[in-house]
Amino acid sequence: MKRLIALVALLIGIISATTAQNNENKWFDKGYTFNVELSATDISIFHITSSHGWAFGNGLFVGGGAGFGAEWTDGKVEGTPHYVPSLFVNARWSILNKGVSPFVDLKAGQYIDLAAKKVTYGINPSVGIDFGRFALGIGYMMREQNLMQVRVGFCF
Repeated sequence: MKRLIALVALLIGIISATTAQNNENKWFDKGYTFNVELSATDISIFHITSSHGWAFGNGLFVGGGAGFGAEWTDGKVEGTPHYVPSLFVNARWSILNKGVSPFVDLKAGQYIDLAAKKVTYGINPSVGIDFGRFALGIGYMMREQNLMQVRVGFCF
């Protein structure tokens, strides 16, 4: 656990040093934009998502997206994973037009569990820090289970 914390701290330091020259935030560019994000709750749930939409030029982004995840419902990776595609709407606000900025994000949508053949709905609020085009956040997955998530993203 100490190694993971040290690795995350090192990664944050490297990203903030590389974006120190750039004082602009990609979310403040008006027009179409999209991002790709990897999220994990623990070792048993992983999702990759992509959001596409419109940035209004003031840090506000509204759009929609799709994702795909692998979930081990028993919490043990030894079992068979449930593959879960998702569709969602996404609202995001990057607060400062700086190279390093806090943000709030909300995704709401449906998840289709292919193995269990059922559809569930969920909300995923999160907060974090934008480092130029990179983002690091922590969120909460509210679905059938309520779990904390760690998110890493990149904005194009």
